[in-house]
Amino acid sequence: MSDVALPAESAPDSPSLTDRLSEWGDQASDRMNPILVKETRQALKSRQFTITFMLLLVVAWLISAGGALWAGPAIEFGSAGRAFFMFYYWVLSFAIFLVVPFGAFRSMLNERDHNTYELLSISTLTPGQIVRGKLSSSVVQILIFYSAIAPFIAFTSLLQGFDLPLVAFMLLGAFLWSTTTCMIALMLSTLSASRQWQAFNTIGMLVLLVWQLFFVFAVGPMMMSNPIPFEDEEFWWGVGCTLTGVATYFLLFQKIAISRLTFESDNRSSGIRIICSLQFLLAWIAILAIGMYFGGTYVEDEAIGSLLAVSAIHCFIVGLFASTETDFLSRRIRRNMPKSLVGRLLIAPFMPGGSRGFVYLLLHLAVIFAISQFGIWGQTFGYAGTWEPWLTYWGIALPCYIVAYIGFGSAVGRWGRKITPEIRPAHARVLVVLMGAMAMIAPYLPYAFGLVEYRYGYSLMYMSNPFTTLDMLANGTSSSAEAVINMLIAVAFVAVLINVRSAWTGIMELVRYQARGASPRAMSPSADEKSAPAEAT
Repeated sequence: MSDVALPAESAPDSPSLTDRLSEWGDQASDRMNPILVKETRQALKSRQFTITFMLLLVVAWLISAGGALWAGPAIEFGSAGRAFFMFYYWVLSFAIFLVVPFGAFRSMLNERDHNTYELLSISTLTPGQIVRGKLSSSVVQILIFYSAIAPFIAFTSLLQGFDLPLVAFMLLGAFLWSTTTCMIALMLSTLSASRQWQAFNTIGMLVLLVWQLFFVFAVGPMMMSNPIPFEDEEFWWGVGCTLTGVATYFLLFQKIAISRLTFESDNRSSGIRIICSLQFLLAWIAILAIGMYFGGTYVEDEAIGSLLAVSAIHCFIVGLFASTETDFLSRRIRRNMPKSLVGRLLIAPFMPGGSRGFVYLLLHLAVIFAISQFGIWGQTFGYAGTWEPWLTYWGIALPCYIVAYIGFGSAVGRWGRKITPEIRPAHARVLVVLMGAMAMIAPYLPYAFGLVEYRYGYSLMYMSNPFTTLDMLANGTSSSAEAVINMLIAVAFVAVLINVRSAWTGIMELVRYQARGASPRAMSPSADEKSAPAEAT
């Protein structure tokens, strides 16, 4: 019986191409982010998406019909294509710059309002998958709106005045910026948990999106009227630097949103610190590369000075949050540390904790100081630029101001947490801001109350105000520059001195910790660890 051949018609049929595609589609959908599938289904079935989509189509059709009637015979010979595209671009901008980002903002708030986020947090989904799934849903909606407006833009391409490179540049830029705006909206939606702050955030988000929409409405005609120099090298250098900056901030906003959804016992700081360090280094690499490429062997002093100020602001903001954290390290974080001594030493400044955050800040300020001193020894290596003395002064004064303000604030916050666990990192940050504001106002109070007669020029009593002091150092209008620098160095030294013990303890806590068989002393909870549950709430 085994030798009997089966009839040809009874042989199993091979799967068709349609069946294979269906099977591949099922496999791909199973591997997709479940948040993407859930959010996309909800968004496409929502009344907001349906109304926006239909309005986009109706308004675009009215523009096409009304524009064709208004142009008349001139539509074949004039530059009507540019005007048509501008109207279509405004309609698309309303959808992708206002509706979609606000929907992304509300999608995260709805999880808390409907008490569904707790179900997501106890599932196997990670915070990163939740954030990326909601962002991907927003990107899908953006692409759907693009596909809806695409036939109308194709009609515009048949008219005179249509510039394909410019249109492609504007549409691609709008897509990237809309995606970034959605990421910003998701980040802002994770910053508040109470309903009162959610209301304030919602109002602020609407104001931000409406302002952005009006900005796009104003910039669009300017780009259409002024030709973009696509053949210019400086233009593409600027585009490359802009895209790099937007990409780093996109990653930073994503990491902040993920950290806000992460459990308190997990590492919520290292990723943010690494991205901020990457931004710091890329900014200096970009300005030096551009300067060397277009300037030969030197960089303009104004460019260096501007970047010194921007880098100082960047370090102040990042250092303010990094240096005021609690020094609590959970056992989950300790288990994931490298086992080698060198590895733990290298990652120590990037690990959570205010003491390690202060070391992280000092390392970046040391880079600013080293760059500012380039004019002293740069001539030896063939630097052809004229390094003005004010750059050196700024490179010393800016780090000293940052170390002084943040150092004292970090120390006060750490001492306060030893007294009572009610002192939280937010209190230390507010203290630093208030201390800086009072330091700027205090020199002018005697003049305001008539205690001292006002005198023109710079005085040492203005030293606590960084803006007045930096302006004096830049203009070189005072002979007290050396005295101001020496006093700032002394104040910064005191700020470092009161934090050096905690910084050393924070570094040694990681260096001496053994991933296996940790000593009881290393595993014993510190004062910050004992108060961590109270601060986490």
